[in-house]
Amino acid sequence: MTLDEPTRAFLVRATATPPLPPGSLPLKEFRAAVESLRPSTFDRIELAEVRDLTCPGPGATTVSARFYRPETGTSAPLVVWAHGGQWVRTTVDLLDTFFRHVAHRSGCAVLAVDYEHAPESRFPAQIEQIYAAALWAQEQNGQLDCDTGRLAIAGDSSGANLAAAVALLARERGRLQFQHQLLLVPLLDTLFDSASWRELGQDYLLSVEQLTWALRNYAPGVDRRHPLLSPLHAENLSALPPTTIIVGELDPLRDDGLAYARRLEANGVPVRTIDVESLLHHAMVIPKALPQGRVAVEAAADALANCW
Repeated sequence: MTLDEPTRAFLVRATATPPLPPGSLPLKEFRAAVESLRPSTFDRIELAEVRDLTCPGPGATTVSARFYRPETGTSAPLVVWAHGGQWVRTTVDLLDTFFRHVAHRSGCAVLAVDYEHAPESRFPAQIEQIYAAALWAQEQNGQLDCDTGRLAIAGDSSGANLAAAVALLARERGRLQFQHQLLLVPLLDTLFDSASWRELGQDYLLSVEQLTWALRNYAPGVDRRHPLLSPLHAENLSALPPTTIIVGELDPLRDDGLAYARRLEANGVPVRTIDVESLLHHAMVIPKALPQGRVAVEAAADALANCW
């Protein structure tokens, strides 16, 4: 196991004070706490176009999203991205510089979906919202001026959980065609019982207790093996788009990501797996504090640049 100096120093600071028990903060305060991450996110990159959109959602509802175009005069591929945040917090606005960085480096347009948080909306509402936004994007090529014949679904952490579920849903429904799937430090199994969970689940900032609390907000009473909640347990993983999975050496979710890659390969899906040394689970949103987070995000952007 590799522990570079910035990661070691970050862990010393982060673990100096015992964490509060999950759910001990009021939800409003828990959500507001992530605003403290802004100084450690990516520097702002100016793009050709950044605008907020309202997309048709499931039924008569709407879904908010933010659209990022890196350059004018080109019909770029489009990546629909579901952000992380344990299903209960984090916004596209907080991660704005993250999405700007991905669009700039990949050369792809990005549609970042601001799906509704749990517990105000619960499983599978978020999956349906992202699916609806992606379907609208595919069918409204003129409004976005993108090459939606090159359409990818992507996500990070719990957002990768949602992205993988959307890919499964798209395959079943047959209307939405993704050419690639990118899963960055994905949460793919809500049983939380892999070897990497046992090794890393207490000392590396992500705990079973924390995610169990999040699940009670997102999917209370849902079978933990439901394929849209734990895509690793889907019976059929064939006919999914070519996939890139990026895992972190110090991430408790690592083994589940690697297991998903093996199952995809066994079902005939082309898969590329990237294992980033010294990568903590949260690093990709705070690259100024944890430089390996930048390595992971740039690996994701490079994969999107070259997957077509």
